[in-house]
Amino acid sequence: MMKGIDKIIQAVFGGLSVLNGQFYQVSAPKLASGESFDAPHPAVLQPPRKRRPAFGVVLKILFLLFSILLPAAKTLTASVGAEAAPFLKIDAGARAAALGGAFTAIADDASSIFYNPAGAGLMKNAELFLSHNQWIEELNTEHISYVHPVSEKLACFAGFSTLFSPAMNSYDSGGNKTGSFNAVDRMFGLGASSTGKNIIRAFFIKVITQEAYDEKGMAFAGDLGLMKNDEDSRFGLSIQNLGTKMKMHDEEFKLPLTYKAGWAYRFMHKYWFAGEVAGGEAVSVAFGAEGEFDLSRSAKGYIRCGYNSGRSENTGSGISAGLGFKALKFALDYAFSPFGDFGSVHRITFGLRFGENRDGVSAVKYNSSEFRSKPVETYQEPEIEQSAYASSPKAAQTALAASEPGTYDAYMEYAEDYLSQRDYENAFIQYGNASKSISVDDERQVYILERQGLTLIKRKNCKRAKRFYAAAIRIAKKLKVADKNVVNAYSGLAYCQEKSGNTDWAATNYKKALKLTDDANLKTKILKRLEKLAE
Repeated sequence: MMKGIDKIIQAVFGGLSVLNGQFYQVSAPKLASGESFDAPHPAVLQPPRKRRPAFGVVLKILFLLFSILLPAAKTLTASVGAEAAPFLKIDAGARAAALGGAFTAIADDASSIFYNPAGAGLMKNAELFLSHNQWIEELNTEHISYVHPVSEKLACFAGFSTLFSPAMNSYDSGGNKTGSFNAVDRMFGLGASSTGKNIIRAFFIKVITQEAYDEKGMAFAGDLGLMKNDEDSRFGLSIQNLGTKMKMHDEEFKLPLTYKAGWAYRFMHKYWFAGEVAGGEAVSVAFGAEGEFDLSRSAKGYIRCGYNSGRSENTGSGISAGLGFKALKFALDYAFSPFGDFGSVHRITFGLRFGENRDGVSAVKYNSSEFRSKPVETYQEPEIEQSAYASSPKAAQTALAASEPGTYDAYMEYAEDYLSQRDYENAFIQYGNASKSISVDDERQVYILERQGLTLIKRKNCKRAKRFYAAAIRIAKKLKVADKNVVNAYSGLAYCQEKSGNTDWAATNYKKALKLTDDANLKTKILKRLEKLAE
């Protein structure tokens, strides 16, 4: 299980393979200090890894879990010989690389599909990811991915990666140079994620090709991902490259099966600490830390560092670092990784989010255990909370709203980010800032008020949430709006009324939401709530 991966340096073609009657040297000399060689295919550059013990109780548990999963994976992929497509092991994103590769549990941007496809389920907006990696020995890798949230539970995604190598020399059986050729590796895949209550499951189906000289190979593989997302911590599992063998010149080579388990914790909603254990041909551990700081009201900066134990003594210490910048829906990341005798590796990645934010958890979808019966009390439609509003539905003019000028998009960007991170207090404040930046008669106020109501419910403050939902409904009536935000406002108000024991008012508002929505799933959920109220 833990054998070394020295055979990988024989390359995907099996080392000194006979191609068209000639020998083509694609394996490298020993990677000793001071030696040089013509740039080989990336398969020859996989350094031997040393087995390291698991660390701490958490990673011991993770290792135990994968010791259970590994036999089944090995059974499906077992073969003898070198591995094909080792470029699949190269870090795709600058953020993940700066964290030492400890990204299986964090995985909250579009690069996640290359690490743990379950991360796509965390995405609130459609996101495009582009990456350029100036790797060792003039090798370059490019990665592209796109994640599209289809609904509250479903996200679809696609990814493409390629590696270009410089010209490599070919030799005959006598060791005489006969020419040169290039090698190109590619991967294209499609996948989807499904989100349940705090659990995300995903798959990623891939087609992998390799070309060198006149030889071509193809294989099919799949990645499986699982993530448990709690308020301040995440736990992730992934199995990558579970698939067929690749055939090159009458020889078959297995894909680089990799399995990972990671845990990440966020402190003060700004600092990530992550660790993971990865296995395959060898076991390695990785650690990473990320800190966020404000550059302005619409821009954030990031500083990162990491460590990965899976390096040989000639390929660097395993330490990495990087910087990040995010403004509105744009993100730019950079990572630097010393690579020992091979120099340094520089990565630059670009991310762009766009499109409508996918719906958050609907107010009628909370766990049924939260709907506790209480003595019926007289209920009156709540008035606007004067301490938080200047007048009637100016909900966003809260005492917490910042007085400094800003843009609606900037405030909404912050609010949606905080909401996705479950930082409900700051999300509430930024929604208030966004509301203050637009007219009180703007239709967008309905959405903002409904979101503020949701953040208050999450903070177990239904009494105040009712005022925000009521304000959203009043503005919607005034502007004659009847969209999904209004449906959510009625549902949220009904939920708060039900929770406080006002079953008659709750039933009335559930029925109003039912009348306005065309969503079959939501109708089913509302009908179930009404049935429960009628019991």
